[in-house]
Amino acid sequence: MNIILDASPLGIGFYHRQARTGISRVVEQLVAGLQRADAGTLMLAAPTHLAETMRYAKTAFGDKAPAFVNASGEQAVARFENGLLAPFSPESKPSKAVREIAYRTRRALGREKSRFNAAGLPADSVYHATFFPVPDGLRQRRLPMVQSIYDMIPILHPEWFTAGEQTVKQVLDTLSPDAWVTTISQATKDDFCAYTGFNPAQVVPILLAASPSLFYPSVDEARNRTVRQKLGIGDEPYLLSLATLEPRKNIAHLIRSFGQLVDGGDLPADVRLVLVGTKGWKFNDIMAEASKNPALAARLIFTGFVQDEDLAPLYSGATAFVYPSLYEGFGLPPLEAMQCGLPVITSDIPAITEVVGEAAIRVSPTDTDALCQAILTVATSQSVRNEMATKGLKQASLFSWDKFTAEHVALYTGILAT
Repeated sequence: MNIILDASPLGIGFYHRQARTGISRVVEQLVAGLQRADAGTLMLAAPTHLAETMRYAKTAFGDKAPAFVNASGEQAVARFENGLLAPFSPESKPSKAVREIAYRTRRALGREKSRFNAAGLPADSVYHATFFPVPDGLRQRRLPMVQSIYDMIPILHPEWFTAGEQTVKQVLDTLSPDAWVTTISQATKDDFCAYTGFNPAQVVPILLAASPSLFYPSVDEARNRTVRQKLGIGDEPYLLSLATLEPRKNIAHLIRSFGQLVDGGDLPADVRLVLVGTKGWKFNDIMAEASKNPALAARLIFTGFVQDEDLAPLYSGATAFVYPSLYEGFGLPPLEAMQCGLPVITSDIPAITEVVGEAAIRVSPTDTDALCQAILTVATSQSVRNEMATKGLKQASLFSWDKFTAEHVALYTGILAT
């Protein structure tokens, strides 16, 4: 069996650390899992960002990096570009300058999209498009195809996105009716099939997991304190939320609810709300909500992007994790929080319910009073927190990246056997 996997999200994340979340984390786990599984020959493709993706593979796997199926001439150019970049760190100014020149050159030559020689691919191959659409050259070969769908949010709720977010639409416009589709939850499968009319028998939910090397109960209090100080949190108790600061994540609602508790004097005076995440669309609306009340603003901490190695100490030091998202394809942050032993308050929406089960307090994402009551319940009761932490760890143990990889291997095997 030959598995050809689109690894380009990893190339993008190699130079942009803030892109190493969500989909990038999923693709990284799948590539690493398939490399370990020895279920066949793993090959990589990069419909975009070939040089970056090749550098990621070389850095991650060294001499054991899977081969790429992109055209040999494009790979030679990418290796030349990477040779120029080798002396510089990925985020340095010289690195950015070289990559900008390379990008403009490709654009001027009309080579922004990678090319593939589909006729040269080995027999018994399956191509897995992990985010972007299947490239034209590979569709013409009529290879067995798998397409990942993470959510249908840009289609069902375009008001939460900028006009430039077209990837899901491009995938749907080019998706072959004989392709197979993986979704990251039953909820996303339901949304996808309802919208497209696609054959449900060809859509397979494969649930995600939280990496045990990144998300675990951190009991090293010195390390936890160092991370808090680095992020400007201090030693006061804090509620934690982690999400891109954009409308879909419902952060303004969380701030308003926290502000209601602050105004009412219901929370201990030293409790803070720590908001972790990069600035997203309509970030200024969130900041406007935060600045309405000086007493509230003084108890909010915006950390921006947090590096992977700091996440477990950050989660583990919190009083509770609050995630009132309006819509999710899966809901990875609540799972990560539970795996760190943190009580979770989150939205009572289908995808998140699949993840947290009865281990979290679930409330309507638009019910301010319910969210306030949930926060008070958890923040003021150590026994409740202990019980929820135990339930959360048990629930999180149901998910694993090994299971995620095995289910993909079973899918590929089944497709090639038909």
